[in-house]
Amino acid sequence: MKTRFIIMLIMFPILVSSQVYTQQQQMQQVRTMHQQMNNQNQKWAVERTTYNQQLQMRSMMYKQTNKIQTAESKLAKEEKNQKKLEQKTEKLNADLRTKQEELVNLKNSSENNNNSDLQKHIEKSEKNITKSEEKRNKANTKLESSSKKVDDLKKQVETAKSEKEELAKKQEEEKKVKEEEKEKELQKKAAKK
Repeated sequence: MKTRFIIMLIMFPILVSSQVYTQQQQMQQVRTMHQQMNNQNQKWAVERTTYNQQLQMRSMMYKQTNKIQTAESKLAKEEKNQKKLEQKTEKLNADLRTKQEELVNLKNSSENNNNSDLQKHIEKSEKNITKSEEKRNKANTKLESSSKKVDDLKKQVETAKSEKEELAKKQEEEKKVKEEEKEKELQKKAAKK
């Protein structure tokens, strides 16, 4: 019995110390595992934010491209409208010149004749000229407005294109930075090994 007791006294500290050592090892393993999990979670978080930023940049590029296409189609439509208005204005100017020449001819012939029908014809021609002038002035106003729209749309297209170029440059810069970060990480991993 004494021997058992002595053996127990000798073995007890060894058993206790081995259990404490095992618990310390387990705690160290748990800490290491938690640290690895935290590192992995941080890495995933960075990857998610990177992915979200890439999606956002793609979306912005798509919107910018769409904006350019819309502005260009509006510009083409407005330029076509401007050409029609220019043709209409030229036609109205030609008609007005013709009517003015007719009026001059009527006045010249009225000096030779005192015909009342001719006088009525002159008055009617003057009214027609006034109407034609009003139409021409309206057409000129529309043409000026259309020209301003065309200029504004050209500016919009140029602005949208420059914004798209800036976005593309920014996207390229971000890609370079990310690639450099990946290279640094790989170098760090290689250095640790």
